[in-house]
Amino acid sequence: MGHFNNRSVIEKPMESIHRLMTAFVSMSKPYPHDGKSIEARLKNKDAEFKVYLVTKGRVDIWREVDNRLVETAFSPSILGLQGSTYRSQNYYLKFSSDAEISTLPLQAAMKIIEQQSLWRDVFYYQGYLNDRQLHHESLLINSSTYETVCLFLKDLSYYPDSERAKLSVADYILQRSNLARSGVMKVLADLRFGGYIDIQHGKLIKILNSFPRNY
Repeated sequence: MGHFNNRSVIEKPMESIHRLMTAFVSMSKPYPHDGKSIEARLKNKDAEFKVYLVTKGRVDIWREVDNRLVETAFSPSILGLQGSTYRSQNYYLKFSSDAEISTLPLQAAMKIIEQQSLWRDVFYYQGYLNDRQLHHESLLINSSTYETVCLFLKDLSYYPDSERAKLSVADYILQRSNLARSGVMKVLADLRFGGYIDIQHGKLIKILNSFPRNY
């Protein structure tokens, strides 16, 4: 595994996302919510696959079997283009309270993609999503508690300041891993004491120095 101080950022294909969203918007409908964090499924109660367009806020993707947070997507994002029965049965979405969301049937989205020859954009965007999934899995494979904590800290450091201010560092790591709280808290305390991270009120302010290779 590459050293956690040198991991590359996966680039989001913004142009492809904007083209797809622009094409979908005429057929989409607002997804209503009352300003509270809400949950949604990729398949509705009528067994119809839905595509979600997230134009503001964020969405957390949770795995149901172990209640594990496996990915966080920030706007703009499109979810549900895979039309996967497995995903619809085993994963659910949690939208942030400030999220602005609209939906359209997957069948309608596929028709638009075909009519407007948007398959290249779908290909680029799905490649990005696959890379994000592989990235998350790589954080957890053959890594010590220290390595995993450092990798998640690096990931969290790329979040917008406004989003980091809402997130407990410890909870961010624990929700995405199977690490013990005691081990996570010890590593965070040691990194803070060593002057590697600035944490205030449980929130990550900044990574101050490159993490040491050995712990």
